[in-house]
Amino acid sequence: MRIRLGPLTTTLFALSVLMALAAVRIAVAAPQSDPIQVLNSFPPTPANVASAGMATQAGTDSGSPVLIAAAYDALNVSIKATAFNPAGSVGGIDISRASSDPAYAAQVQARMQSMSMAEKMAMASQMQSAAASGSSPAVAAFVGRQRPADIAAQQKIRTLLDGALTSAGAKHRAIDDALNASAKACPQDKTGWPLASCTGPLGVKSIAQHRAVEEAALASEGQALVQAKAIAMVELSKGRDLYAQASGPSGASLMAWGMTYVQLLSDYGKAITLRAGFWAHADASKYTGMVTDYIHSPGGEIYWPLGNSAYGPQVGVGLR
Repeated sequence: MRIRLGPLTTTLFALSVLMALAAVRIAVAAPQSDPIQVLNSFPPTPANVASAGMATQAGTDSGSPVLIAAAYDALNVSIKATAFNPAGSVGGIDISRASSDPAYAAQVQARMQSMSMAEKMAMASQMQSAAASGSSPAVAAFVGRQRPADIAAQQKIRTLLDGALTSAGAKHRAIDDALNASAKACPQDKTGWPLASCTGPLGVKSIAQHRAVEEAALASEGQALVQAKAIAMVELSKGRDLYAQASGPSGASLMAWGMTYVQLLSDYGKAITLRAGFWAHADASKYTGMVTDYIHSPGGEIYWPLGNSAYGPQVGVGLR
């Protein structure tokens, strides 16, 4: 996940669908790493804003400026390489195409967002049935038994991490609201724009305030992520004895099940790192209709995405 000015990426639910369908009509060798090993390889949560700055870099992607958390990008490559080679279709979704075609993935995202919870649950059930159809009886039975526990555990994880991220997000919004109210009171030039001599110091002050919020939030967010990993580990450990035995479709089905937890936690870990990293890199603000914080990058400027729906799923994991 990246802060970016570009096409939407798939939502977490869509990603979960793609991952859980990795076992549909494929046969793979027994994986070299199981989900527990991958989860234990997670990058550490930044201890402070300065370390978040070191863990993130401003760069370009297809000509658009982006903020990158390289360790999490590498982790996602590892997740996909370890377990996934999606194929087939479920609910009219071409799984292979959705995993490789950004435009089609955006259509899948839009469809997911328009679905009711009942429709999503029905698709999840269809997805798991398809994934389990080629599995051994032991793996199919295990995945089926796990379904209620997985729903409860993943909801608990989301509630825990959303709560930590939302708390700081509200403080960021309050800072921006106060900042823009102050900017509107600045003296204006003859074109009607507030004078930079007034808005400039306001922007510098706001960045210091945002950084202070992140410094305070990182400890609680990191603790929440540790607790969330512990919840996931309890569930993943239930399949420990099966990891070494399962191969072919059974191994893919089991890995897809486990990697749903890994991907969920990876997305939240990136959200924590990217938000703190943004403020570590933030430059002085300028006035463009509102006071906007931004980062200089070789490809242009990366703007703080408060209230910008174009940032897609990041909005749901604490970047706004």
